[in-house]
Amino acid sequence: MIKTKRFWIVQVWLALGLVLFLGLAYSPAAAATVLYTADTSSAVIVQSRRTLRDQDHHSWQVIGFKPIQADGREGGMALRLVGFPGAVAIDHAQPITFTDPKGHTLPVHDISNQIGKDVPLQPHVAQYDLPAVLSELPIDYRLRLEVPTLTPPPVVLQIPPALIQEWQTVVNTHSRDLIDACDKFPAEARQNPALPAWVGCSSD
Repeated sequence: MIKTKRFWIVQVWLALGLVLFLGLAYSPAAAATVLYTADTSSAVIVQSRRTLRDQDHHSWQVIGFKPIQADGREGGMALRLVGFPGAVAIDHAQPITFTDPKGHTLPVHDISNQIGKDVPLQPHVAQYDLPAVLSELPIDYRLRLEVPTLTPPPVVLQIPPALIQEWQTVVNTHSRDLIDACDKFPAEARQNPALPAWVGCSSD
């Protein structure tokens, strides 16, 4: 039964990622937002997502997220990058690197092994330990993010200050901030049977 539950949790995450990519990859706007959704384990997933284009105008889905359990336990925040399938192969042996206008760099280690043990890791998907450097990222100007690939050159994404601020919102959101905070959840989330009862925002 545990394996069955784990299987469906994995399926929910895969479906969510596919829907987000298909819905955002071709969007002309790169608007970011902090979203509050539910998964099948009675956790709330807090996430910031944005679609950015690299130096070759390819779309990338950029998601900073963490789960919050009913008892207040928080999963580690992570940064997930999703390129277009078949267009890129990320080098998981190398860290991504943030660079500010002054040339200062901050590497972030790959933790793609945490994406899911029940599904094979896709070459266009990677996950990184963002909290390790988040407090050091400046919010006064754009940062250059280099994503290593198996075939050089690396992918380059421009990270705006607003996106870094949203990552800070995600990492600083706790369970106490979500109880009865129904305005944070869209109507679709409140109508979702998987929305945890502890939030206090069920449509029932």
